[in-house]
Amino acid sequence: MISSLTPGTTVYPAHPPVPESLTPSSSPKPSPIDHFFQNELQAARTKMADSPLWGHFRSLPDSFLTYLYIEKQRLAMTAETRYVIDGQHQTIAGFEHNYGTDDDQYQYHPRNFQPFIAHGYWIPTGEGKLFTQHKNSCTITRTVDGQSQILFLVHPKSTTLFAPLIKKYQHNQVDVPAIALSSFRTLLIALPNSTEFAMLKVSLDQTIGSVRRLLYQKECAASVAFSAMLNNKPTEQFTCLAEDFSFVPNLINPNDKKATLFGAGMIHRPLAQLLSNDNSHIIPLYALFGVNNWPLLSTLIEQSQKPPTQFITDALLQPLATAMVDHIYKQRFYLEFHGQNVLLKLTPHPDRLDVAFIYRDMGGVNCQLNETELQQLPEPLREHTKYWEANFITDAAAILEGIAKKVLFNLTKVFFKCEHHDPDFCRWRDTMIDLGYQGNWTLPDVSDDHHQQCHTEKSFYRYGYFEKIFAHHVLEAMSLGGIFLDIRRSCQGYTFFRDEIGDNHTCDKPCITTEWFSSLVQMTLPHYRQYQKIYTQRFKLIRGGK
Repeated sequence: MISSLTPGTTVYPAHPPVPESLTPSSSPKPSPIDHFFQNELQAARTKMADSPLWGHFRSLPDSFLTYLYIEKQRLAMTAETRYVIDGQHQTIAGFEHNYGTDDDQYQYHPRNFQPFIAHGYWIPTGEGKLFTQHKNSCTITRTVDGQSQILFLVHPKSTTLFAPLIKKYQHNQVDVPAIALSSFRTLLIALPNSTEFAMLKVSLDQTIGSVRRLLYQKECAASVAFSAMLNNKPTEQFTCLAEDFSFVPNLINPNDKKATLFGAGMIHRPLAQLLSNDNSHIIPLYALFGVNNWPLLSTLIEQSQKPPTQFITDALLQPLATAMVDHIYKQRFYLEFHGQNVLLKLTPHPDRLDVAFIYRDMGGVNCQLNETELQQLPEPLREHTKYWEANFITDAAAILEGIAKKVLFNLTKVFFKCEHHDPDFCRWRDTMIDLGYQGNWTLPDVSDDHHQQCHTEKSFYRYGYFEKIFAHHVLEAMSLGGIFLDIRRSCQGYTFFRDEIGDNHTCDKPCITTEWFSSLVQMTLPHYRQYQKIYTQRFKLIRGGK
């Protein structure tokens, strides 16, 4: 186990501990990860005593309650900035992610482990557009005097936008206890006069990251359509949480021209059974990112009984690379993989830790459907699947690049600050320090999560330790999938991209201006599509010959 000696000082074992043998008279000790989550559950229950509103959530399963608490305590949606400035002080590379709002109310912040009251309105489904895969009722619909109604939730920050709806249906207003999940507009609600719960994504009339967070009609419809299509696709490593229907009301502020034109709605997400499984633990991927999250990450490594680099590679990088290549190239869809949209399902065993991916938020999905797949959808959903089709290649490139920027950069940074007993990583880190690149991941003598934000061309290093390991697994997955056959040699192949990314032994590829992952997709995907039939035939011959 990891033990603290003095504040800020931690000792790490050279090798994972071997589980103690159990005698017939001894009771099994909880695994490291079970022990960790038991402590989190106890802390959650202690915190819940602060607010009577928690009484509405008293029937939540322990596993889901623990997930909620970890989501708040380990939230890592912090701004990330790394710029490269040339001699004329012009920005030539880098990136910025800003997750703040114009009016960052703590009461509704995802970090806040406290419920609040929102208002819901039972309104006729005929007062808007309903997008669904089926006609079955669910927890937020009802029938009154033969009229179908839906419980439409208005976020407290969006009352002006929905003022006409509120005025017309104030007689059907109900108080709805809610708590923010991964973002300001994703909510867990306790249904009125019921012991049931639902997850909703609502229109938030706020600007976050320069984007107004309304759920426009096209996203509401496409989310339901893509949710239906992913049920028919082999996603293997991923379990995709369904978004079974959405609703866009007609009654919104007539002075809001953009909302009037594009709509502002709500998406329903059923409470998935896997979130209430006591044999597994669910955490958001971003629970591994921040320095304050290191106790959780180090516990996972200990439970896995693997060296740290091998655990990250086996549990995250290799399966993710295989999945993303298969999705983008073979099945023609992508998932917007980042720390907010992805959950990890952790299943501990005495000698290992199984890790599986759970994906949420169909608004971050794009599927290019053939005619047969389109005909499987209800007619009103078909046209909405084509909204982003023209941008598939550029968006898929941005998605793969985003994994490096939003996920792997943070993992590398956490290891740079906290990891001390992985020889492979330590060799890479020592080289980075010797070459003057340390500021990309940390500020000297600073224990928090800060890093140097503004770099010169000589101090910027785009891809770190885990980014490069991931890159080589992406290349390997493409090669094993028959994507690098270099037909007519019009597509630059495996060797070119391998040489471009370099490796962690030479550390000679800072990649100042080139976004390697984006370039990989934009250069190979159009070529693969053009010659896909030939690729498939040759690949089958090659594999058959072996």
